[in-house]
Amino acid sequence: MALTESMKLILTSAIKDWTKFAVERERLTLAANELAVITRKVIHECILFLKTSNIDVQCDSPDAMKILGVDVHIDPLIEANFPVVKASVVLKCSGATRSILVNSNMTISAGGNVVTFDELRKSIPASFATNAADFVRDSFLFVLRGAKEE
Repeated sequence: MALTESMKLILTSAIKDWTKFAVERERLTLAANELAVITRKVIHECILFLKTSNIDVQCDSPDAMKILGVDVHIDPLIEANFPVVKASVVLKCSGATRSILVNSNMTISAGGNVVTFDELRKSIPASFATNAADFVRDSFLFVLRGAKEE
């Protein structure tokens, strides 16, 4: 049996939907990875500041940071369940957790005002930096209180 035109149309539509999903997943994955790199740099600066006050931190690079011996995790997260793709960057240390959302229109939601990737690449908005400092403070306090890593 040969495929009819209506059968081909149905299958072509499915292929188009899948292709659109795959492109969106790749685009948001790249964005989340870039956002994680930027976020690590901002968090690294905050942890370096703690070090100036003789706080026990390890921050030789933005890829390996610890506060009082507890790892700081800053990881991109992609939830791709056809047809929806959600991207974020998750920050965790002890009991402190934050999520930065990557919206499909390539804006970032990190508390405060929504910013575009272009704005974030040019300079770190004050609200983004403040949220990073809040996360480092919360991490430090959770570790001091003896919270364990999850």
